[in-house]
Amino acid sequence: MPRVRLIALAGLVLTSWSCPRALAAPANSAPAPHVPVIYCTDLFHPHEDPDDHFDLATLYALPELDVKCIVLDQGERQTRQPGRIPVAQLNHLTGRNVPAHAGLGAQLKQPDDTGLDQPAEFQAGVEAILRTLRESDRLVTLIAVGSLRDVAAAWNREPNLLRARVGRLLVFIGEASRPDFREYNVGLDPAAFIAVMRSDLPVAWVPCIDGGPWQNAGHASFWQARHAELLAAAPPPLVQYFIYALEKEKAEPLGFLAQPVDPARCAKLFAQQRNLWCAAVFGAVAGREVVERNGRFESVPPAAGKARGIGRDHGVFGFREIAIEVGDDAVARPGESPEARRVWQFEIRDRERYARAMTEATAGLLQTFPITSTRK
Repeated sequence: MPRVRLIALAGLVLTSWSCPRALAAPANSAPAPHVPVIYCTDLFHPHEDPDDHFDLATLYALPELDVKCIVLDQGERQTRQPGRIPVAQLNHLTGRNVPAHAGLGAQLKQPDDTGLDQPAEFQAGVEAILRTLRESDRLVTLIAVGSLRDVAAAWNREPNLLRARVGRLLVFIGEASRPDFREYNVGLDPAAFIAVMRSDLPVAWVPCIDGGPWQNAGHASFWQARHAELLAAAPPPLVQYFIYALEKEKAEPLGFLAQPVDPARCAKLFAQQRNLWCAAVFGAVAGREVVERNGRFESVPPAAGKARGIGRDHGVFGFREIAIEVGDDAVARPGESPEARRVWQFEIRDRERYARAMTEATAGLLQTFPITSTRK
């Protein structure tokens, strides 16, 4: 996701928050996984931006999502900053075995580039996307944060397979309204952005910003949250996961999760603020809504009989259908020409309460994170 700097809330007194003491998360009674998901992420350890760690934890906390594989963006950098470490940690805590594969190492040369000329060691991500789609007997939701490199390469190799098997492509990328500004994720691989956004895949587009750097005029997902609000009720092993990430720990990663939470390190973690783009938005994949109940916002599964999946209304946010044109400059603009294509674009429905709602909904999901094991 877009790069940010860690912000310490100087002087924050944690009188309302305390480090968790219990050793187990609350039981989660939600239904069994039923939405197949491929997740592409620019997740690193040591991190570039730990919002990606919050996103991964939220993804694992949604019981309706059956994560089939994780593709780690920017494969060449993954050799130095392996995102497989946080994936292994969450697999360990949840008892899952979600495979993680490094993606292509270099930018695509042009929008129709297949990436097949890149080194074999960086082909596993694209191959995992294609293999998962071939083997699935159901439509798969593909979620991409970071660049769209591996998605674009998969599309360029087997467009008919993606047309047939991708039920929805949820992408967190771009600027919603300023054609003179190139957002960070687009800049990671402009040709990939052009390829995906010009494709005829069922794209749900979540711009990262709207109106320039760090702005949100209503059609971006960006918000800010304090760690104390996000993690006050999270189970201790998950707090350890975040301490490991934020402090760029080098200790053995699985054993670290079983250690007691150090109060000083916990306080340091809680005294920070995070820029977020994804997290509770992921619930839309399962048709969840972010709604207020008894004075607090929650991520709520759809009622019986209601359509599941991304739709127009998800509580404080939703999606609207728009027509866009993507120029050779990798900028999406409104358009109705023959080259225009239709996408579902994210929009905030309750701007006044959006940040609070998304923070509380994310916190609720992390509180119910499904810990099954803390032993090494």
